[in-house]
Amino acid sequence: MARAGANPDKRRHLREVDRAVADESLATALGRALPEFRRRRERAFASGDFPELRRKVHNIKADAIDRLPELIEQFTREAEAVGAVVHWANTADDARRIVAEIAQNHGAKLAVKSKSMATEEILLNPALEAIGVKVVETDLGEWIMQLAGEHPSHLIAPAIHKTREQVAEILSKEVGKPLEPDIAMLVQVAREQLRQAFIDADLGISGANAAIAETGTIMIVTNEGNSRLVTTLPPVHIAILGVDKIVPSLDDAMAIVKVLPRSGTGQKITSYVSFVTGPSRSADIELTLTVGVHGPKEVHIVLLDNGRMAARDDAELSPALHCIRCGACSNVCPPYQIVGGHVFGHIYTGPIGLVLTAMHHGLEHAAGPQSLCVSCNACEMVCPVEIPIPRMILDVRARAAAAYGLPAVKAMAISRWSDPKRGERWAGLAARTARVVADSEGVIKRLPLRPAATQGRTLRAPAVDPLRNRIRRSAQAPAASLPSSKAAGLRVAYVAGCMTERLLPEMGEAVYHVLRACGCTVEYPVDQHCCGLVALNVGDRDHGRVMAQQTIRMLEGLEVDYVVTNSTSCLVAIAQDYQHLFREEPDWQHRAAAVSDKLVDFTTFISTIAQLEPTDFARVTPGPSVTWHDACQSKNALGLGEDGRRIVRDVLGLQLVEMEDSAVCCGFGGSFSIDYPNVSVAILNKKLANAHATRAEVIVSDNPGCIMQLQGGLRAQASPVRAMHIAELIAERMRN
Repeated sequence: MARAGANPDKRRHLREVDRAVADESLATALGRALPEFRRRRERAFASGDFPELRRKVHNIKADAIDRLPELIEQFTREAEAVGAVVHWANTADDARRIVAEIAQNHGAKLAVKSKSMATEEILLNPALEAIGVKVVETDLGEWIMQLAGEHPSHLIAPAIHKTREQVAEILSKEVGKPLEPDIAMLVQVAREQLRQAFIDADLGISGANAAIAETGTIMIVTNEGNSRLVTTLPPVHIAILGVDKIVPSLDDAMAIVKVLPRSGTGQKITSYVSFVTGPSRSADIELTLTVGVHGPKEVHIVLLDNGRMAARDDAELSPALHCIRCGACSNVCPPYQIVGGHVFGHIYTGPIGLVLTAMHHGLEHAAGPQSLCVSCNACEMVCPVEIPIPRMILDVRARAAAAYGLPAVKAMAISRWSDPKRGERWAGLAARTARVVADSEGVIKRLPLRPAATQGRTLRAPAVDPLRNRIRRSAQAPAASLPSSKAAGLRVAYVAGCMTERLLPEMGEAVYHVLRACGCTVEYPVDQHCCGLVALNVGDRDHGRVMAQQTIRMLEGLEVDYVVTNSTSCLVAIAQDYQHLFREEPDWQHRAAAVSDKLVDFTTFISTIAQLEPTDFARVTPGPSVTWHDACQSKNALGLGEDGRRIVRDVLGLQLVEMEDSAVCCGFGGSFSIDYPNVSVAILNKKLANAHATRAEVIVSDNPGCIMQLQGGLRAQASPVRAMHIAELIAERMRN
């Protein structure tokens, strides 16, 4: 891919990442809050109704976006019928101008705000301050951010990146006396400091969690109670909301309430769910309607476009309009847990924020942060409206690559790798060159030109003797036997993936030996090269498409019962990612689906097709204790994990000890681990700490990338614990 022009923010972004990783206070704050968010959410959905609820809300939002022009018209008509004034803001500039005009028309000097990401999106506060209106944020977290001179780092918890000690320091400056880091006392200080502002304010400014077309109502979901004061005490209430918040009915809004608090804060329902339908009014005297009794005399609703209507017509971006701003995706995102939202985002933060940034603030602001996504799919698993966030981030990444180009070295490597013959020559040269820095086992302990890549882990050098050569030799040797196998007589093709072929050939040998021991005739296609995932993951769709087509042709030429792979990442690429890649090429899309029919991961093949029995391993010597690491693609994209555990426990007869957060990413993520080695190792260290806590002797997984990452970290720590693919464990037990 040609280099179109360097992203001007890239270097600054990398510096910000380094600072965030080194920030001990940030690590403390995120470590205190994010795991608790995850635990609360798990408890909130323990009843098992999450799949049904998320499907319902997804359908509601999808229908609303499809009907959006009609719903905007209906909402406007109904809201104006009950006395509200509805304004249309095509851009952020329009929205700021509208609010400024309302403020000036009323001679406003003080505005109080409840939490609103829409107002953050349009940078409202500086615009009001510029015309002499003092703005006071009344949400506790927002107020802390205002005093600190920062913007929110999380969609629902603005100050999540601050420790209680830092908050005490910030509030001490505000009140002019030292405060202890006692949370209850800090909250009381906020209550005392903010109380008078509600009474004195000329304007109350809010957002909305939903807008109901059938009644012209806005819904606000909150815990602190400040939104009720903001929307009732000042004489003028201004609500600013994206048009994507409009839903048809009250029932639809209540469906959102069933998933929003549970997804965001782990509550069944928040302390306050408020519905505002026009200004306050009363007809208690002779049934004569009078506006502005105890609440505001005027309600202004600013419907904000700012890229939403264009995104509605953009197939890659439109699902982001379903977002209900719960922040659950941030709470489970491994890189976010290391660097926080100020680095992992722009105004909108976290995984969905990467897409929203491209939508509302331009690709230039998303180009740096999007590269922090490790494609672990955890965000999609918890999204209460089924947004395919990982896929959409890759779409943004592809746009960034097209706009700014890839780094020269990366672009050159992918270009060469996309051609099998050139790729083989290049890989052979790389393997010979790597001998200079690798030890006798092919381990690189220090990479001279990129020393950061080997801080906290080792790397694997490309193998001089790749897997295909080893299999050619192994095919001449007699096969072992697993008599219980139900796969005897089957003809299978073994597609290893380029990582196993070139970096972990011993893993591939283990897969080959186990398949032969199951009684299978095993074919190793000589023309297999790369599925293209390496290119697609960096945003190079052109070369990714070339390699995908090569892979499809190779698979079409196989006359076998099954195609077995030990790389679940490759399987997901072929079976799932190709469908999106070829969405505008129906023929290739159909061909990709057809070749996927025979594709099966190694673990599933052993468990459900070979159906090995413990009798094959009954006489082997006692084995090691094992803990299982769920590879991201295996668990989150394919729903795997239980078959592997059953093999370890029930077939091999080994002790299985579950680690905490077994399904959380190990920090590999392909080129992510090279681009952001410090973030990768920080994630890895959490994984290894959880594994070591089990006292297991072996960490087992079913994906090569995870194994290489885990092995690198274990070697760097001089740990006696081993990391093995499930195939290697089976092969080892066969020998014992």
